[in-house]
Amino acid sequence: MSNHRRIEMIRLLQARGSLCVNEVAHECRIDVATASEHAKKLHEAGLIKKRAEGRKVHLHPTRRAATLLDTIDLLWESPAD
Repeated sequence: MSNHRRIEMIRLLQARGSLCVNEVAHECRIDVATASEHAKKLHEAGLIKKRAEGRKVHLHPTRRAATLLDTIDLLWESPAD
C-alpha cells in the first residue's frame, strides 16, 4: 500500500464490484500501464482478483481488501493519543 493510487483503486472496486483495467485507469486518471502495474501489486498482495474476458482483464476486490479498507478507516477516525 505504498502508493495512494492503490488505495484509491481498491475503494473504487469496492464501490463498483468489478471493473476492467481500462475503466480503473480512466476513473483514477492514470494511464493503463500504470493501472496494470498497480493491479499486479494488489493481486500479489491478495487484495484483488483478476479475471480475463477476451482482451479485457476485470478486477474484483477480495475480502482482504474490505478488511484493509475498514482498518484504514478506523485508523483515520481514531483520535491520536
